[in-house]
Amino acid sequence: MAAHSTLMEHLALTLNAICGRVNREGDVLESGNFLYPGDTRRAQVIAPSDPAPGTPHRVRGLKGMPGEMLTNALAEEILEPGEGKVRCLFVCGGNPVVAFPDQLKTIAAMKDLELLVVIDHRMTPTAELAHYVIPPRLELERADVPTVMDRRFASAYVSYTPAVLQADGDLLSEWEVFAGLAQRLGTPIPLPGGDLPLDGSADDDMVLDFSFAKSRLPMSEIRAKRSTIHEELAIKVVAADSDASARFVVAPPDVVEEIAVVLTESTGAEVIDGFDATKFPFRLISRRLKHVLNSLGREIPGLARVGTTNAAYMNPLDMRDLSLSDGELVRITSPSGEVVGVAEGSDTIKRGVISMSHSWGGSITDEDVRLHGTPTNRLCTVESGRDPINGMAIQSAIPIAVTKV
Repeated sequence: MAAHSTLMEHLALTLNAICGRVNREGDVLESGNFLYPGDTRRAQVIAPSDPAPGTPHRVRGLKGMPGEMLTNALAEEILEPGEGKVRCLFVCGGNPVVAFPDQLKTIAAMKDLELLVVIDHRMTPTAELAHYVIPPRLELERADVPTVMDRRFASAYVSYTPAVLQADGDLLSEWEVFAGLAQRLGTPIPLPGGDLPLDGSADDDMVLDFSFAKSRLPMSEIRAKRSTIHEELAIKVVAADSDASARFVVAPPDVVEEIAVVLTESTGAEVIDGFDATKFPFRLISRRLKHVLNSLGREIPGLARVGTTNAAYMNPLDMRDLSLSDGELVRITSPSGEVVGVAEGSDTIKRGVISMSHSWGGSITDEDVRLHGTPTNRLCTVESGRDPINGMAIQSAIPIAVTKV
């Protein structure tokens, strides 16, 4: 999430290749990938390809990744005049106002939309700007499978959960919102199992059947064998194709060019407009908190008792130099923004570094940060320092200044 993010990933992959951390014939993959079409994993190098083959954005010369457009370009796609300007946005459980980099630009974009619909069970800072807020059925109120986690399980495992609670009120699953719109617009919803019926007959299980019609393990079997480890169906790596000739490319031209740029930098923050090492001597790095996930969890009383803010963790020696005590407020300034945080000492933090969790706070900075937290995304900018391939803004190792309030 710091500067040169694609380069950093490439270097990590290069180290893995040099150290031989690759699939070999006979290896067994940890995950069973049961919800996705069966594929053959071969002990061979995949030839280099275009990392961003998707639809071109209207801004910054960026292109989408497979099947997706880039989040970091969304605010500009909303605000940039001209044909193709985004006018309507549906947010399903997300919270762009506190999650997207460059909070001020994100807020301006949300306000510029002709229609903003938020599907969420809580009134988030993004929902406060919405034209409509639709309450969804939650995990115990709908049938579901572990869509995101399926590829990350450390064994050949998959499961299915039916709804165990009856939803109260006019709650809708996300798919019901889009199915209702598609029916009214006369637009089909194509899925691997065919076009989803829009005559009102669909339910959660039908949507799962249509969505995962080509899964390695049929949905009927997933339902029948819930919470089962299918060791006999684990994916084994097979021999390379007879004509396989691709080799690892550890130094493609664009990587070499970017490394040359890095070698001219003394701090890594020079790519950010307005950076001055004498004015911004600290670095803000990201962190996770155990009791929340992004902006989710703070509305639950039991979790709120653990903590109601994303403290600015600092080295005690830096706090001493600034005459700070735990719980006191600090003003944190970057080349593009300013916020107030709650200082907290930690021996695990290096000198010159501030560590804060993300997706806290609200749409303004003068709220009670002890109760609502600090929106660290206000310190990010999408105007400079962006990665040339994935478009990511710098969201860690941000140059900052810290003063006592």
